Order: sequence, then C-alpha cells, then structure tokens
Amino acid sequence: MIPARLLLLDGGFGTQVQEFGYSGCPDELCLSHPEVVAQIHQRYLEAGADLIETNSFGASSINLEGFGLADKSYEIAYAAAKIASQQAKAFTNQNQDKPRYVVGSMGPTSKSATLAPLMDDPITPEDFQKAYYLQAKGLIEGGADILMIETVIDSLNAKMAIAAIRILEAEKAIEIPIMLSMSMSDSFGRLLSGESIEEFYAQISNEKLFSIGLNCSLGAEQMLPFLRNLSKIATTRVSAHPNAGMPDMYGKYSQSPEDFAVKVKQFVDENLASIVGGCCGTTPEHIKELAAALKLS
Repeated sequence: MIPARLLLLDGGFGTQVQEFGYSGCPDELCLSHPEVVAQIHQRYLEAGADLIETNSFGASSINLEGFGLADKSYEIAYAAAKIASQQAKAFTNQNQDKPRYVVGSMGPTSKSATLAPLMDDPITPEDFQKAYYLQAKGLIEGGADILMIETVIDSLNAKMAIAAIRILEAEKAIEIPIMLSMSMSDSFGRLLSGESIEEFYAQISNEKLFSIGLNCSLGAEQMLPFLRNLSKIATTRVSAHPNAGMPDMYGKYSQSPEDFAVKVKQFVDENLASIVGGCCGTTPEHIKELAAALKLS
C-alpha cells in the first residue's frame, strides 16, 4: 500500500529523451531502446523520487495512430510499466525504508471527446474508453502500482478513462488506485473544453480517487492560485506537478532547479498538496533540489 505521507513524483520525461538525441514517438522507446528509458528512471530515482511515471503518456491507440503504431498500444504500455517496475524494485531493495512506486501515465490523447463532434470527427466517447482500457491493461499487467490520468483537458475524456479502469478492476477483481490531474488552458483556470476546476470536480467528485491535482501548462507560480482553489474543495489527496516556469518564445524552459524547488515547496508549506513533482522542462536536478528543500532526500 502506498503510504499517506508527503510523496515526491518525478519530473519531465520528454526533456530527458531529447538529451539522448531521440525524436519521433517517445513512447516507442520502450520497445526499441528500453535501456534509455531505464536510465531516465534511474536518474529520477537517484534524485529521490518516490513515484516514477511510466514512459506511456501518449501510448493510447488514438495517439499512436499518428505514428502508425496504433496496434502497439498494449505492447508499449506493458513494456513501459515493466521497465519502470524493474527500476523501482531495484531501488526499493537497496533501501527498504524508502519504497518506490510506479505510476502508469495515461495522457489525454490528441483529441477531445467533447470537442470532436464539433470538428466533424467520427471518434466517439466509446472509442476513447476502448483506447484507455487497452492502455490501462498493459500498464497494470506490466507492473504499475497506480494509474494517473494526467494533463486532463476534457472531463468527458477523463470519465471515459475512469470507466475503462473500472472495467479492468472488475475483470481482475482488484482495486486500482487512480490519480487524476487537470491541465489549465488559460489564465482563468479553465480546461480546454471550457470547464472550470470547480465544474470539473463536481462531475467526478463521486469517484473514489487516490488523488486529484494539476499539472502542465503552468509554472508553479502561475499554478498556485488554482491549486488553492482546488485544495478547498478536494476531499482526497491533492497533487501538483508544474512545469519549470513558463516557456520562452522558443518553447524552452529556463527556471533553475533552485527556484523551482522554492516555489513548489510553497505548495507543501501551505498544505495545498501532498504529492509534488515536475512536468515539462523539469529534470532530475529539479527533483533533487525539491527533495532537499522538502527534506525528503
């Protein structure tokens, strides 16, 4: 069972993949270059992360279709969880007092279930559910301890993902912890589908969740007021993994690990979140600094 204490999530994966000089579909690296994926996990575990995310953010068949890999969804998700699980177990064995856990990452897909009909897209909510089910199945069977539906841009997408996981739970007669993390699309704190945090939460408040949170789109400073709003209404754990500040005109993130750690520590100091980490632009150095600031290292 995952402890109820303050937990440190890892940081950005895409930025690390780029350091190795790879482009294209990052999720496919789980099949073609598992050693690269394993090395990235190792870096975050060495930095002090309690929770490491699988390299499966875009591993739904809907996303993979754009790379001609739609039929590889289960295989990639399974491999992603297997690689992460092996690394988490190795570090846990080294220090039983600091167990590590694997979070199966499930991104929003490249499409919105709510907005798709307006774009004359034939995809249906049921298509999303089927895609999420296959991804979730691969992650759980590969060894993920928990699933995170992250960077949520549309409540209907999230509902289909939750429904898919519930089907998997029933089939396997197990309970699968679910983390749910929203991504704001504007300075007013709305999702891409136009819903506010409060409106989104009202739609999923009856679900049994491990945590509810915010990630991506914003740096810690910009995320803070929205996190305060969420923490007021949430009845479960709250998570937050912001970007390394805001990107420059070239899409680069330049916030230093030290500055990032100071700003994210405020989330904990104000009792706004019990699971913290990083998203776009963050590196093992950012997580190491955050671990030190929170005295988790």
